[in-house]
Amino acid sequence: MHNSGIFIGWRLLFTGLEGGLKLTPPRDDKHVVANLFPRNGLRICGPLLAGLVLAGCGGGFDPNGVVESRPVRLDGEQVVLDLGQVECGAREDLWTISRLDESRSVGRLTQKGRDLQFSDDVQIGDPGIGVPYVQIHGSFPVKVMRMGTILDEDGYTKLANARAGVKIAHSCFPNPLTLMGIRHGQFDQSTPPIFRLKLDADWHVDQVIH
Repeated sequence: MHNSGIFIGWRLLFTGLEGGLKLTPPRDDKHVVANLFPRNGLRICGPLLAGLVLAGCGGGFDPNGVVESRPVRLDGEQVVLDLGQVECGAREDLWTISRLDESRSVGRLTQKGRDLQFSDDVQIGDPGIGVPYVQIHGSFPVKVMRMGTILDEDGYTKLANARAGVKIAHSCFPNPLTLMGIRHGQFDQSTPPIFRLKLDADWHVDQVIH
C-alpha cells in the first residue's frame, strides 16, 4: 500500500491547529513531508508526535499490577486486625475469645474461621506486636497500598518492598488486612513485606520473602 493515504490522514489531524496546515493535494512525498513539518509548525508537531510515540510503546513494567493481578500464595504470614474486627469475628463465630491473663487474650479459631484460610488463633495483647493479629495460609487477592523500593536480583527477578493488604471474603473485613513484614526476626506492623517477582511468560509474585 502506498504511504500517501497515511500522510493525508496526518494532514487532516493537524488541520485547525493554531497556525494550522492547509490541506492541499500533495505533488509527491517530499512535498507532503514539507507540508507536514513547516518551519513554524515544529513547536506544534514535536510534542504531539512524542505523545503518539510514547502511546505506542506500551506501559512497561507495573509492579502494582503484578502484585494485584492474581491471588498470592501466603503460607504462615500474619495480618493485622483491629478491635472491631476481633469483636465482629467473635459475633460471627469465626473464633471464640478466651482470656490468658490480665493483658492477653486469644481468639480460638472455629471451622468457619479456618474456612476463610485463617490458620492459627488470633493473638490479642501481644506486647511484641502491639495490635491483634492472626496467621493466614492459602492464596489471597492482595491490594497494594503503597509501593516502595524495587531491586533487580537478575534479569528475571525483582524484589518489591510494598505496603499491602490481604482481601478476606467476609463482611467483618470490608477493607484489606495489612500484611506484616519481618523486622529483627519478628513480625512487625510497621515493616512492609517483600514480594519476590519472577518473569516467566509474564511477571508474577513468586513468594513473600523475609
